[in-house]
Amino acid sequence: MITTVSFDLDDTLWNPRPALIAADKAQWQELSQIYPEFTEHFSQDHIFKCRKEVLENAPSIIGDVTALRLEVMIQLLTSLGINAEKAASTAAAAFAAFMARRNDVVLFSDAIEVLKQLCGTYRLVAITNGNANVFKTELGVFFELAIRADEVGIAKPDRGIFDLTWERLGCAATEVIHVGDSVESDVQGALNAGVTPVWYNPNGETNLLDVNQISSLTELPALLKNIRG
Repeated sequence: MITTVSFDLDDTLWNPRPALIAADKAQWQELSQIYPEFTEHFSQDHIFKCRKEVLENAPSIIGDVTALRLEVMIQLLTSLGINAEKAASTAAAAFAAFMARRNDVVLFSDAIEVLKQLCGTYRLVAITNGNANVFKTELGVFFELAIRADEVGIAKPDRGIFDLTWERLGCAATEVIHVGDSVESDVQGALNAGVTPVWYNPNGETNLLDVNQISSLTELPALLKNIRG
C-alpha cells in the first residue's frame, strides 16, 4: 500500500532560477563589500577557473552544491593572497547572503493545490540535491520531512539518500512513490532504491525507461490513486 510520496523540489515543485540568480548576486555583492579591492577578480572567468580546479581536486563534491559553492569562494580568495582561515570565514558570510535569497523560489502554479489534495492521504517528504529549505517556502506546511544532500552527505541517484529517508520516516520503500523531473537523479535514483518513480515530464521528452509519468502536477492525484489500486 502506498502511504508516502516523496518529491524532488527544484524544477518539480518550483522554478529555482530567479532565486538562484538573486542569491548568487547577493553572494558576490557581499564579497565585494568585504573586499572591495578584489571586486574586479570576482569575474565569471575567475569563478569558472576556480570551480574547475575544485572539481578536478575533489570530483565527488559535485553532489554537494553547498560545499562546492563554499570551496569555490575559498579557492578564489586564497588565490588572491587571503589566508585560509579568513577565506573560510568570508566565504561563510557570503554564503549566508546567498541563502537569504535561495528560498525565494517561484512556485509552479498548481503546486499548492496538488499538495493540499495529497497531504490528507499521504505522508509527504522532500528529497533534494539542492540547498533550498522547503520549510522556508509556502510549501513547508505540507511536508513532514525534508532531506537535503548537502546536509546528509549523500546525493541522488545514490540509493543511500532514499534509504536514509525511509529509515527516518519508519516506512518501507514499497510504500513510497517518488516524484521528480530528473531522469538520472529522480527516476533512476528511485529505481536504484526499489521505489516506484513518477517522472515529472512537462516537456514531453521520450520516456525511455517506460515509467509512470505526468506532464502536469495536476495529473498526480489521479495517477497515485491508480497506482494505489
